[in-house]
Amino acid sequence: TLIIFSNYSFGKEFEELFTIYVPIENTSKIESSINQSFNNLVFRISGSKSPSNIWKIINSGSTRKDFITSYSIKNINENSYLEVNFNQNLVIDKFKKLSIPIIGYSRPVIFFLISVESGSEPPYYISKDSINEIDIYIKESLNRLSNERGLFLELPLLDLEDKRFLTNASILTSPQQYLISKYDFDEYVDIKLINLGLKKWLIKGDINTDFNKGYSLEDIKKYFDDYVESIINVTFSNLKIDTTNSILLDVSVEGINSYEEYEILKDKLSKIIVITNLEILNFKNGTIRFKINVMGDINNFKKSIENNTFFELLSEKNNNNLSLRFVK
Repeated sequence: TLIIFSNYSFGKEFEELFTIYVPIENTSKIESSINQSFNNLVFRISGSKSPSNIWKIINSGSTRKDFITSYSIKNINENSYLEVNFNQNLVIDKFKKLSIPIIGYSRPVIFFLISVESGSEPPYYISKDSINEIDIYIKESLNRLSNERGLFLELPLLDLEDKRFLTNASILTSPQQYLISKYDFDEYVDIKLINLGLKKWLIKGDINTDFNKGYSLEDIKKYFDDYVESIINVTFSNLKIDTTNSILLDVSVEGINSYEEYEILKDKLSKIIVITNLEILNFKNGTIRFKINVMGDINNFKKSIENNTFFELLSEKNNNNLSLRFVK
């Protein structure tokens, strides 16, 4: 079954949250690619693929281009992409006005351990450098969904030591536990694919299918994509921030010893989406005290801090008073 670590959040910052890359064939497709990039942005920020949020924004009188700061064609791995950069403040302000929930920069990590018994070679785990047809599809699917939805969908990266351990594994060792222990993640997905011959595959593990039925490779691809979309939806449902609520916090940040560090601090705070406004109350002995307006509740702010490598939560004096340390 899918393992969810509900009392522990690893998470990572999805740095280019407001930058969307869309494949593009030629310059005549720029308009349609811009539309697609905006749709993907709304899916990312809202955590939902419902088109209703897109139409809410369009029907409010805004156009997709209103939120763009720049766009250009980039060549990535010999493929052309339209890189579209969106204005974070304009996007979040529109979401707030329309009461659309948001998800911040801190995004979950879902780790996939997928074993394959192809029948033509020893059993193996799909890794970042796997090259078989099913492996390539799964890697491309995870990359595509990671980019579209804005989270981390990861496979193991096997080094020589890992390959040696897996090759020499016995009944007294667990390759699964060995690989799991090497990675940090919020959720873990276990899937097993078995080739039955005659182009039919058996699926076991977390994907809910008929275990006694053989599936074509095309069936496997569809079941896999649908399953990954479903666990993304479940994961995001617990991270959404209610943009209709807000609270005022008194937050002290210690460890600021120069103007350069203050500038870095301002930049990092600006990336915390739940913060809608902040005001400096005082500065003393390397500690800055802020009055911060936050969307949602204090738990949304605390989660943003806990998943941010630049801040350490020191103490919570009361419901509206927090002390942080700035980590260089």
